[in-house]
Amino acid sequence: MEKCIYCGKRLPGDPMKAKAHTREFDVCGQDCKIRMERYVRQDKKYKLPMFLMIFAGGLGFLASALFGKGGLGMLGAYLGQILAGTAFLIFPYPMLSFETFFTTPIKTCSLICRVIGILLVLWGVILVFAVMF
Repeated sequence: MEKCIYCGKRLPGDPMKAKAHTREFDVCGQDCKIRMERYVRQDKKYKLPMFLMIFAGGLGFLASALFGKGGLGMLGAYLGQILAGTAFLIFPYPMLSFETFFTTPIKTCSLICRVIGILLVLWGVILVFAVMF
């Protein structure tokens, strides 16, 4: 059973084609075609900022692990976690290959990214408040 690469629904008998860089993928209708092509444009524009934010968050964690001492020693790690979570929340573009969307549609992948982002941010905020107060 072939599925729409954007929403994951079963493809109709005559699916539409949506362009992603040099390839075309089957989608179930005009709405999914528009959304998928918008996702591809935004992916190209925002993937680097997303990865840089996650990297910066990792550096905060590394700095805390190497140099953190005392009660505020892990503050950099928690702030880094919040930064990485924010990246997942506002830039849900983690996939390097669009073939991944054959198994997990774009809509589902974006939802998973945002849920992970929310959890990372919330847990990071809780940890910051625990350290500060």
